[in-house]
Amino acid sequence: MKLISTLILLTSISLSYAQTAKAPLNVIVTNKQGERMPNDKITFIGRDSKQEIVGITNEKGYFKVHIPAGDEYFIKVEVIGEQLDYTSFVVPSPPPGAVFNTRTLEIRYKLPESIVLKNVHFASGKSTLETESYATLDQLAEYLIRKKNMRIRVEGHTDSDGSASSNKMLSENRAKAVKSYLVDKGVSSEMIEAKGLGEEKPLEDNSTESGKASNRRTEIHIIGD
Repeated sequence: MKLISTLILLTSISLSYAQTAKAPLNVIVTNKQGERMPNDKITFIGRDSKQEIVGITNEKGYFKVHIPAGDEYFIKVEVIGEQLDYTSFVVPSPPPGAVFNTRTLEIRYKLPESIVLKNVHFASGKSTLETESYATLDQLAEYLIRKKNMRIRVEGHTDSDGSASSNKMLSENRAKAVKSYLVDKGVSSEMIEAKGLGEEKPLEDNSTESGKASNRRTEIHIIGD
């Protein structure tokens, strides 16, 4: 998923640095309404160097970082525990004798209303989480612990195999299992609602195996931030 995004790079009235291989950046993160986003995790990944530089915004939606020059950097914004593509920018190598001024980078994005959790799976016909689900849920738990004012709804969905009533119960138990896992990892239970929708909202046709696989899913919906 690629975020709807705006990248604003402004020269700030800040101190100049002596010649250096790193460019100082003041990073501000806002939503599409321009409101500051506290406790957001931003990762800069160098195209050539593959180096990852991570920053987390403070309560004012701001952090400082120094970016090595001479590379293009891809920006990843962590949203609901997943790193989503934002955009990229280039930090050129300075010519001899040049200095880097501090610049302000504003990252503005629209928070998605919902997201399908990747790699979250259950034992067939049961609400027992498969071990391969733990990494994704651990990332989600870390995100929610940082975003302590957010409220989410975990939605469980099934395919159409079996009766509608049994699928509704199964999906609800699976949603509750995800909530229980997150709470065990330190997330406040008050942040999470759990709801099962069974086969009511398929993404694809249940007449094919691939369609059924897509319909068996766990979604996270943001209901307050």
